[in-house]
Amino acid sequence: MLSLARHKRVKDRKAIQAARKNYCERCGAHADIEPHHIFTVGSGGGDVRINLIQLCTCCHIATHNGSIERKELLAIVARREGQTVDDVY
Repeated sequence: MLSLARHKRVKDRKAIQAARKNYCERCGAHADIEPHHIFTVGSGGGDVRINLIQLCTCCHIATHNGSIERKELLAIVARREGQTVDDVY
């Protein structure tokens, strides 16, 4: 089980725009919303590439209601970045 560490908040609109894709990185569906913060802004999650993942509306809602776990999103980002989940976490 992953424990949650508080991350220092980094604000960077350019990083958010750079992370935008027109498809969901989880399911491949069309995506037209801003990238999702894996570690929330409220918990100090920054606008950094390894904390951002593009999700479609359905996957974004499922993430917020707990149907999609954070560890799954971390695994997707780790693959995307060519790193381990521990490195991304």
